[in-house]
Amino acid sequence: MKFFSLAIVVLIALSGAVFAEIDTSPCSDGTPYGKCSTANPGNWCTGSPGAHALMQYVALCSCTAVPGWIQDGTGDTATCVQATCDDGTKNGNCAKTKPKVCIGGSAYADNATKCGCPAGKRKAANGIFCESIPCNYSGEIVNEGLCSAKKAKMCQNGAMVDAATACGCPAGQTKVGEKCSLVCTDGTLNNACSTTKPRKCVDGDLVDDAQSCGCPSGQSAVGKNCAESVLGALGGVDLLGSGNTNANNSSGGSATSNPLSCCCLPTALIGIIGGFAFFRKEE
Repeated sequence: MKFFSLAIVVLIALSGAVFAEIDTSPCSDGTPYGKCSTANPGNWCTGSPGAHALMQYVALCSCTAVPGWIQDGTGDTATCVQATCDDGTKNGNCAKTKPKVCIGGSAYADNATKCGCPAGKRKAANGIFCESIPCNYSGEIVNEGLCSAKKAKMCQNGAMVDAATACGCPAGQTKVGEKCSLVCTDGTLNNACSTTKPRKCVDGDLVDDAQSCGCPSGQSAVGKNCAESVLGALGGVDLLGSGNTNANNSSGGSATSNPLSCCCLPTALIGIIGGFAFFRKEE
């Protein structure tokens, strides 16, 4: 009887040892014992019974077995690293160009929910793609990449921009760079001076503006208009009598002078002074 009991104890002990040796409890990341991890590429779940742990073993657990991972280095020191797409974005991360996400280190896919959208665009209803935001141009709805019915403006990235080359200009205006400007009948741009002084183009009409555009030679500004210069009309006459005199010629001719020559000036001054004295006396 004692022998039988001893045998039972031995059998139970042996059975426990066998069960302990075939312990299949998983590692910390959920990888089954004796299997390669998919959460930590290049790692193998091993260890003593009841104390399983992940061990780096790239030779057994290939890095490329997990999409988006590649081997870095060789031999026992080799490790697994995430593959990167063309712009350097790691697998599973958002690329520099929204809404792209790097897939497998070799391709891109749209994911507006995860990566967002560029300026002027918004997430579409499906959450995957981005759609353009229409522009509101003074009540006119203009879709992305299209011109306004008013011309000269195009909707780009949700904002209206000057685009006279692509959209043209309204009637009566001409293209100046990518903008449109009013032009007068002589070809002068709006708010610019005409070659015909003192004309200026204002809202498509030519008007006089001597203060801004100047006057033709021999004329002076009188308000916004131009008039003949007073000195010019006198023909260069010297009011003090020093000009336009001719010396006696060899035949004995006498010199000529203007009406206000020096011979007359004293007499005129005497008359003015006398008149002033008379009025003073009357007072």
